[in-house]
This record gives sequence, structure tokens and C-alpha cells, in this order.
Amino acid sequence: MAEQIQPGPGQAAVTMRSVDAKMFESVGYSMTSRKLFVKFRDSSTLYFEGVPGFRYQGLLSSPRKDAYFKTYIKDCFLAKTMPSPSG
Repeated sequence: MAEQIQPGPGQAAVTMRSVDAKMFESVGYSMTSRKLFVKFRDSSTLYFEGVPGFRYQGLLSSPRKDAYFKTYIKDCFLAKTMPSPSG
């Protein structure tokens, strides 16, 4: 079963897709908010704001996901840490 994350109150859950990458383990995308969610192997999750859908699709289809991420996403979009779920 795919993992889902809740971006915030009143926002639809985002399905995270497992990927074969050294830096991160799963990614998800919200078309409505144009946010790319990346769960890193150290367990932190960041989201990147204003990411166009073609960048998400490019990341999914890239044979070298880490290189694609570093080149086209990492320093190109504003990154924020996902708040920890309260509980």
C-alpha cells in the first residue's frame, strides 16, 4: 500500500511513490498546489513549492533520480520541512 502524507489542514492527501534513489526513498506531487514532496532516507520530508508537473514527471522517469533532483529541483525551488505529525 502506498504511503500518503497530509500536507496541511484542508488539503488533500498526497500519495508518495517509492523510487530507486540513493538520497531519497519516495516522492509525491500535488497538482493543485504545485508542491513536490520528497521523503529522504534520513526520514526527513521536504516539500518544494512552485514545481511544475513536468519536473515531477521528469524525476519519476529519470534513470538517475539523484542527479535529476540535484540539477532541476534542489536549488531551483523553495524548500520547506514538513511539520511532524502531532500525536
